[in-house]
Amino acid sequence: MIDSSKGYHKPRFYYGWIIVIVVALAGFTQSAETYPVLGVFLKPMTKEFGWSRSVFTGAASIGTLLGGGLALVTGPLLDRYGPRWMLTIGFIILGGSLILMSGISALWQYYVLQIIGRVMLMGVVSMAVQVIIPKWFVEKRGRAVALSGLGMRAGNTITPLYVQFLVSTWSWRAGTAVSGAVIWVVSLLPVAIFLRRRPEDMGLLPDGVTPEDLEQTLDTAPGTGAHTPRQEVSLSVRQVVRLPSFYLLTAAFSLLSIVLPGTLLHLIPYLTDQGLSDGVAVAIVSVWSASGAIGGLIFGFLAERRNIRLVLAGGILLMAAGFFFLLIVESPVRGFIWGFYTGLLGGGIFTLQQVVLADYYGRDSLGAIRGIFWPVQLVANSVGPVIAAYAYDTAGNYSLIFTVFGILILVSSLCIFLARPPVVLPHPVTSLENI
Repeated sequence: MIDSSKGYHKPRFYYGWIIVIVVALAGFTQSAETYPVLGVFLKPMTKEFGWSRSVFTGAASIGTLLGGGLALVTGPLLDRYGPRWMLTIGFIILGGSLILMSGISALWQYYVLQIIGRVMLMGVVSMAVQVIIPKWFVEKRGRAVALSGLGMRAGNTITPLYVQFLVSTWSWRAGTAVSGAVIWVVSLLPVAIFLRRRPEDMGLLPDGVTPEDLEQTLDTAPGTGAHTPRQEVSLSVRQVVRLPSFYLLTAAFSLLSIVLPGTLLHLIPYLTDQGLSDGVAVAIVSVWSASGAIGGLIFGFLAERRNIRLVLAGGILLMAAGFFFLLIVESPVRGFIWGFYTGLLGGGIFTLQQVVLADYYGRDSLGAIRGIFWPVQLVANSVGPVIAAYAYDTAGNYSLIFTVFGILILVSSLCIFLARPPVVLPHPVTSLENI
């Protein structure tokens, strides 16, 4: 319930949009440790040190697994204390690990630094970034998440390009050093200065509304589009883990977390194996990311107006076709078509993935809920790249594993379709106390 006696006010400019900008900047810089960028380093580093692709990907997978364990702790802490100092520390360590990686000379050094960087990325940075925006918005949650996601999309578009330039002009060492420095320069100050836990801490309500505004809204069921602060649900972790939808959503996004990292880390090597140049392969990755920004905006607005479950299931189903098409990408034209199509859908799916948990279960325990959800997803995230690397090292190509990935996407779509939102009784800021 909203207590009007607490003096909530309607600001001229809602501070939540400042939060959107800060999260966008954080998303931009965290791209330096994501799989599309790691894919740029795969061939030059394995060539210099004589490592297999499985050995190279192993460090990121281990770091991802450990990051999942850390997320069990960071999730509840985000709910209680907010993301400000947690993200600040995370970015300091993440940027430092990349800078130090430029000076490695042995496999153990690579593993130590890569694992540390991935732990910070997956267990702290990505975890926090996905929790922040849904706590500040309800009615406008879809568009806010989509707008904040533009930062990550811009990062995944620009970072591979400048890293590839540095690798081609100087070496992969220059690429890691510069990308680490960018994290420190772009993200640290905005995160440390401007981030706040939730609007209520500043005398605000989500979306910048007032208690009087809430009285004028209509009740609707969560997960059906048409979101308003009045119908917001608030479920505890204990309640959520007893709902079938939680396990179906976990299964769906875990399958995607096998497929997408497994594909993206190996995409540039795969495209060059298909006869495309390094520059064209990196450009395709950039197109993939840029179209994802468009898809995020489209799906974000759709989530506010349509049934989020059906939009998400339909988007995943359409993306499966793109993965089967990847098997016949043998020219730049087909590569760019694939990049635009799957990027558009992938960006939309990533946006809705951040929205759906808050829509279904509310804001109050979102960090703790994602803290359970996220480690399972990260286990899957760590498996995908290793499986793809092993498939390549065994068969000498990616044909079989990409076919399997397409099938897993189909199963993911089915899980989303079956994951109906909890039934909530009409009530101002609703809750389920007797599940």
